[in-house]
Parts: sequence; structure tokens; C-alpha cells
Amino acid sequence: MKQQAQRRVRRGGEQDAPATTSATFAPLVELLLAELESCGQADGLRQPPLTLAGFTSWYLDVVQRLEAHLAGSDNHAPMARGEVELLCRCALSAADLREAILLCEHFARMLHPRAGRIRLEIARGRASFRLDSLRGQASTAGSLVDITGLFAFLQLFQWLLGRELPLRQVRIGPIRRQDVLPFLRLFRAPVLAGGEDYALDFDAAALSLPVVRAPSEFAAFFHSFPCAVFGARAHSVPAQVSALLAAALRHGAPLPSQVQLAADLGLPLSTFRRRLQQGGSNYRSLREAALRNGACAALSQPDRQISDIAASLGFADAGTFRRAFAQWFGMAPGAWREQALAASFKPAE
Repeated sequence: MKQQAQRRVRRGGEQDAPATTSATFAPLVELLLAELESCGQADGLRQPPLTLAGFTSWYLDVVQRLEAHLAGSDNHAPMARGEVELLCRCALSAADLREAILLCEHFARMLHPRAGRIRLEIARGRASFRLDSLRGQASTAGSLVDITGLFAFLQLFQWLLGRELPLRQVRIGPIRRQDVLPFLRLFRAPVLAGGEDYALDFDAAALSLPVVRAPSEFAAFFHSFPCAVFGARAHSVPAQVSALLAAALRHGAPLPSQVQLAADLGLPLSTFRRRLQQGGSNYRSLREAALRNGACAALSQPDRQISDIAASLGFADAGTFRRAFAQWFGMAPGAWREQALAASFKPAE
């Protein structure tokens, strides 16, 4: 298995030095670093820190670097941090969610094309917040930045409302990114990839929900916006834990313990457990769900050996994995794989 993230990041003219972060966040660090390096934007990047607060700041730096690179490719300046702040403050002046979205739409038009295009569409009781970054061509870096942007708007809207905005589904554009799949769990809704746009779909009735935040609360919110996706202030600890466990398995890393997760999310262990309970879950059930999902994902790859899958999931041996799998699904891993592969190749009726 891979150990926690050990990348070499160049800082100015200094010698390369190993950069480490908590094993909990290693998959996201690896993902972001790989994208930066592929774009040639890793020079001078500070090393990933050990603390959650530092990680959030580092994540913001990475996203801004990627956005600047993408904007340069499209021959215009990126949206400045101050402009992002003004957009959020405009939304804060709204009376309800509908007005907040329309203000964001108007603000984006004034900054065309740097802020992309925002649209609110309503049909048959469903509202759709649609985001088009107006990029010249699709790319994996653009996909990562645009998914971050879509999640940023969800964070903004939920902060303005002081409550979760239940989503019917999320659309994440034309590029299918297997590497971000675990983190898409943070949307807490079905995620559709391969379409033409990025969108949040929800019940239109939510548009009348009032904005409850005061200007005095804005500075604390915006300090780490939009990259404070993990931690005590973020919504749904069960969703955060589910995403981090799934990412560890995809990364080939050991599953973090509840003690480690609580510490990295900035919560006392007792509070961590209480938040999971309030969300209708617990660490054991989330861990088992992550293992089940990881097993199914691995078995869907025809060339993966059962012994290899067992080791990647942290089982002592293939026999132990087979027994656990039989308890979960009532059949052997090989039989499940045959059924799954047969279903995937079944011709459409």
C-alpha cells in the first residue's frame, strides 16, 4: 500500500524536499499535486502542511494556481480573490435564495468572461443552478477547478441559508474523473458525469428560503472559502468521513481510524462520535460501507486478482476477504464479478 503523501515540491531555488500531510488528506493532496505538476504550476508551492487549517489554506493556493493557468490559456485574467468576495457579499444582500442566485448571475455577466456564465432555470417544480466556465477546451485541470467552483456555490448557498440545501442531483461536465469520485460524496446527491454542463438540481420550493446570515458573520466564512470542505464547520460529518474513507481505499492507503479522523477534522473524539450519531451513522458502519463499495469497484475490473483486492482493502488474506464478502452480499466475490460483468455487457432492449 502507499504510505501518506510523499511528493517533492520545488520552492524557488531551494533543493527539492519531501512534503508530507496527514494520511487522512493524502489522496486529495496527491490529486491536486499531480494536476499542478501536469500543468507545470508546482514551482514555488509551499509544502502541504500537517494541520487542517494549513491544509485548507494550501488547497486554496492550489486552486488559484490552476485557475490562473486555465485563464491564461483562454487569454484573459483569472477572477481575482477580491472579486470573489464582492460576488459573495452581493449574494449576502439578498432576501432569499432565488435573489441570491440572480445576483450572482448578474455579477458574473459584469465580469464576462472571467466569472463564467451563471444561469437559474426552473421547470416542473425543479430548479437548476447552472455554471459554465466558458473555457476554450475541456481538460482534466478545468474539470477539477469547475467541480471545486460548483461545490463553492453550494457552500455559499448553504451558508447564506444557515441550513443544508438538499440536492436532487449534481452534474459535473463532460470529463469523467475517477480520481475525484470519493470527494463527490460531499455533494450528498447523485452525481452525473459526461454531460455538457455543471449544475446543482434541487426542488424549486427551496428558492423561497430566506437568507439568514448577517454581514458581521461574513469575514469568518470567507477566510477559507471555498476550500474549507473538511472540518468542524463543514456540513455533514458522516459525508466527510465517507469521502475520506473512500479516497483512502482508492489511493491504496490504510483506512484512517476514528481517532485520526476526529483529530484531522478538528473535533474531540466524543463530539466526532456524536456528530456521526446525529447524522444517523457511526464509524463502524461507514468503514464497512467503504470496504463494500471498494470491493465492488475493484471486482468490476476484470483483471484484478482476488488476493490483490484483499490486500488493497486491508484484509489479512484472500480467505478473510471472501468470508467478509459473502456476509455482505451472500455470494463469493467471483460469482458477484461474473454477474456484474454480465450485466454491464447486456444489450439494451
